[in-house]
Amino acid sequence: PSHYKPGSKWGKQQIRRSNPVEQVNWLDGDLWLRRHGMTLPTEAHWEYACRAGTTTPWWTGGERESLRAAVNLADQTAKKAGASWPGIADWPELEDGFVVHAPVDTLQPNGFGLHHVHGNVAEWCADPYGPYGLPTREGDGWRQVGPGSESTRVIRGGSFMSTARSARSSARSPDPGALR
Repeated sequence: PSHYKPGSKWGKQQIRRSNPVEQVNWLDGDLWLRRHGMTLPTEAHWEYACRAGTTTPWWTGGERESLRAAVNLADQTAKKAGASWPGIADWPELEDGFVVHAPVDTLQPNGFGLHHVHGNVAEWCADPYGPYGLPTREGDGWRQVGPGSESTRVIRGGSFMSTARSARSSARSPDPGALR
């Protein structure tokens, strides 16, 4: 389903098979993971994995400068290739070397060995979107939303079009079209 397919070129960046797949809806992601004996993480699991034992805004530290060499966000590389994403203006000095998403293990991993938990491609979580005040299930942190809310799912991590702030460990976005 990817818009940026292996073999295509964006600016000077060649998309390879090691680049992540993007444009996957929640239903398809859930289906294919289950077929392989896996599941999407709950928000609680995703944030735990992202933080890797840290308490700062990003696993790299408290200042966005700490993200250099560990994150793929909207930057000058994308701008030079013709991208006009609003996030580029947020950190005009950033140049991560990638126009769009980077191969999955390119930049520094967090303390748990996970790459690109900030930026690159946004990631689905299993549970429906709901306010933090809602109760969560014991054990996995599944957010218990009311009936009729199941179609809005959570996206975490930000993407290559994001600002550093929107890729923080705590940043979350609802996607009401997740189940289309």
